[in-house]
Amino acid sequence: MNFRYIILFFLTFSLFHSQTIDDNLVLWNPSKKLTIDDFGIKTTKENEQLSYGQFSIDSNIKGFDFLTKNFNKKVRNYFIKSASWINTTKDVEISLKYQQTVFDISEIYARNFRKELKNKRKQILKGFEILDELNQKSATDFSNRRLQYNNETNYGRIADKQIEWEKQIQKELEESKEYSYQ
Repeated sequence: MNFRYIILFFLTFSLFHSQTIDDNLVLWNPSKKLTIDDFGIKTTKENEQLSYGQFSIDSNIKGFDFLTKNFNKKVRNYFIKSASWINTTKDVEISLKYQQTVFDISEIYARNFRKELKNKRKQILKGFEILDELNQKSATDFSNRRLQYNNETNYGRIADKQIEWEKQIQKELEESKEYSYQ
């Protein structure tokens, strides 16, 4: 009887612990936009860049996860507060829109990662090396797309280009909603 309670305790603790998200991380959510409070560092220094955001796509895939129907809850897309800064004295709205757009771009690549995991789940049976390959490809593709966005919009400062990018990104998010974390 005591053995059952011990197992129940550990299962409950593990479930609770695995669902806890660090306060330093903002999980991408279609209904929550980044705010100035999400930036751990606020500055008034004049820089060429108005803000900087640090993003992370991580995965938590173990043993028999290859049997799962999808990997949506196994791959998460975060904004890291403590590694992100914003100038609070200049073009704050442009900065927030810019960083949200980059976060949305990151979500596109998190969804691509989830999709590739689903498509290649049989390869996971042979070993987890495929995870590293897919993760690296996702990170590289995201970085390249972020650079393209930065160059075309001058970090969100060219209004008409910013609007074009927002429309394209929303279209891509809609097309990949099957692989959303939510």
